[in-house]
Amino acid sequence: MPRELYPIVVKSEWIELIRSGYPALRKEMFESLQHIKEAGGLLHLMTEHKEYLATGYFGKQEKGVGWTLSMDEQDTIDVAFFKRLFEQALDKRNDFFEEESEAFRIFNGAGDGIGGLTIDCYDHHYLILFENEGIYTFRPMILEAIESLVHYKSIYEKRDFLIDLQPVKGDDFLMGERGDFPEMLQEHGVRYAYDLDAGMRTGFDIAQRELRKVLMDSVKEKNVLNLFSDTGTLTVSALHSHATHTTSVDFSTRSRNKTTDNLTLNHFTPEEQILLVQDAFDYIEQADKKTRFDVVLFHPPVHVNTRTRQFRTEQDLSPWIQKVIHLTNRGGLLAITTDSPALDALQLKKAVEQAFNKLRQKFEVVWEQPEQKDFPTSPSMPQLAQKSILIRRK
Repeated sequence: MPRELYPIVVKSEWIELIRSGYPALRKEMFESLQHIKEAGGLLHLMTEHKEYLATGYFGKQEKGVGWTLSMDEQDTIDVAFFKRLFEQALDKRNDFFEEESEAFRIFNGAGDGIGGLTIDCYDHHYLILFENEGIYTFRPMILEAIESLVHYKSIYEKRDFLIDLQPVKGDDFLMGERGDFPEMLQEHGVRYAYDLDAGMRTGFDIAQRELRKVLMDSVKEKNVLNLFSDTGTLTVSALHSHATHTTSVDFSTRSRNKTTDNLTLNHFTPEEQILLVQDAFDYIEQADKKTRFDVVLFHPPVHVNTRTRQFRTEQDLSPWIQKVIHLTNRGGLLAITTDSPALDALQLKKAVEQAFNKLRQKFEVVWEQPEQKDFPTSPSMPQLAQKSILIRRK
């Protein structure tokens, strides 16, 4: 049955933004969305004079109500449409296939033309992430398109949204041969465990590739603190490059266990490193004034809202950077990373400057994360990229 196409009038003040290619759709852009009842409904965006602007889909995600799909009124949103966009994305990643890279992103949401959808490759196991209910309704088309284009061991999915306030039930495994997870991949000579069949988190963050590399070039004979350490991939990267010692802090027992697995996988002795199951915010606040490290890695969550802790990146990052500076030796390195869509790279740098200025201290930027070839971003939404900066405390 054909998918219903809803005519939507765009308010005059938003017309040029949509014409410029801005992909995210928000409620305030439109005269009315009252008549749209189903996630995945196609939106025929137009001016009040019925001039065509774009085709999008309805799918609530964070503060948005959907994404644009095409600026061509003649486009039909079908298997051929998805296949065309996937082919374009794959062509841009030929180097990864030719170099036989084991982990990279083959489709990066709005940066590749479809907001709300990402696809990762883990040694020919493919993982499709649906970020809202609307894009999930296109699942049969997306699967048919991707299956026709790649050689795969297996295809898995993750669903990062709720329906009626409940997670979407179902097996993450879709097709191919189910992986024997956890499996191992290799990057820059280091081995890491990953698992596509154990909840939302795979255990390996592909987006941190460049950070891992620059870290490996910077930590020889240095003492490293890894805050919000998750599965310890940065900890293992540091030790592989001859860091003298590491301290990893994360609130979950799972994090400690996964870090132990990654250390063992690379023939390091976990007992020789410090692995703390503790809220990293608490660790920062409770650290002795004499506690100092040569390298500090700070990757806080986007937001925290509990009875005992509130944290929002856009308003709280700079004050917490101030506190982390005190844990960093003079001349030491501080790496700050955020996935927050509320900040772009320039705003991250500004948060760093504010923190150092508040303390009347100086710093120099050693490295800023460049755009990675497999993580293109929409030029109009640079804040969607993961941001990392490495600075030296003077």
